[in-house]
Amino acid sequence: MTRLPGAQVVIQTFLRRTNLLMAGRRVAIVGDVPGLASRLRAMGAHPGAAPADADLVIGDGVDLGALKPGAILATTRPVEGERMREGVVASGHVFVVDLTC
Repeated sequence: MTRLPGAQVVIQTFLRRTNLLMAGRRVAIVGDVPGLASRLRAMGAHPGAAPADADLVIGDGVDLGALKPGAILATTRPVEGERMREGVVASGHVFVVDLTC
């Protein structure tokens, strides 16, 4: 089982690889990453959404088919897809950000 990195590493890796802001995003956190929800709230995001309704889903073991079109999945598990930029692939209707550093 792959363990997600700490909250600060997750946020920094996501921001560096996507160049997106967290403000206003509905976020689903799958798994246990201590301190992640509070850090996301401080950046203007809204953690606590269901994965099917979230703009950003952070975690491993998430079914890509259950996510809404255009959603972003941040995970440590490799996902096949079209490479968009370093660490980001498009897999069907979802963008996947690789959190491994």
